Amino acid sequence: MDALTVFTAHSAMCLTRRELLSAGVSPRSIAAAVHAGIVIRARRGVYSPASTPRHIVRALRVGGLAACTTAAESYGLWVPEQRITEVWLPRHASRLRSPDSRRVPLAHADRSRLRTHWHPLHDPRSVDSWRVGAFDAVAQCVSCLPRDLAIAVLDSALQTGAIGAHELAALEAVVPASRRRWVHLADGRAGSGTESLVRLALHDAGLRVTPQVWVAGVGRVDLLVGTRVVVEVDSEQWHSTSEQRDEDNRRDLELSRLGYVVVRVRYEQAMGQREAVVAAVMRAVRTTHSVTAALRHRRS
Repeated sequence: MDALTVFTAHSAMCLTRRELLSAGVSPRSIAAAVHAGIVIRARRGVYSPASTPRHIVRALRVGGLAACTTAAESYGLWVPEQRITEVWLPRHASRLRSPDSRRVPLAHADRSRLRTHWHPLHDPRSVDSWRVGAFDAVAQCVSCLPRDLAIAVLDSALQTGAIGAHELAALEAVVPASRRRWVHLADGRAGSGTESLVRLALHDAGLRVTPQVWVAGVGRVDLLVGTRVVVEVDSEQWHSTSEQRDEDNRRDLELSRLGYVVVRVRYEQAMGQREAVVAAVMRAVRTTHSVTAALRHRRS
């Protein structure tokens, strides 16, 4: 049996040499797969398919488990593009290595793109051979990331079902006290992380924002501010082809016919120009004379 077949059968991104041998892969086959670049030897006795994401391989090479954003991405959650390798390590961890080379001890390695997590796991039963459980990954994100990014990850976790609404109280109990209010701002209706970032910026500006509202003849719109302003957060993935742009134009025209004003936000604006986005939405709210419906009575 070849090594890749075993990884597929186990639905695993990490197997030990012992596990591969027990599954019927010969030592010669393991060595050949590594030599051919089909399998990566992350560290001594630990292997991954060559298709394994780079941050996960780096975490395994250190000697721990993928954690925080590194693990969150593997659960299908939205995570920021610019991030570092996150690895969880047990208290007794030893023989730690550089994330870039299994031959270099961690003590002598460049750790500028690495963050280690040592706190005990809250849900150790969900750990597998290469990552922490989804609850711990989300808790670590909320504990480590800036407020807007943390809430975007939490929104994504709720939307995908990686954690349930019934787990929010437990999550609130384990994150730092200064961040517990963030949990109450989570909304599982979010369609994307960038949508969450825009929603939060509008919320902080005192606006009443509802995600994923159904409009007859149009379908779901990303965000409805008050009753008359629609905010659509465009990603390159879903709005780049001529067919997708044609559909966007059709939706915008129908929304205009129904009396809505549409504000479209590009990915770059959602990530780095949210003040300008808020200003544009505020102007749209005034244009539609819907200020009273758009403003929240109190900030939270």
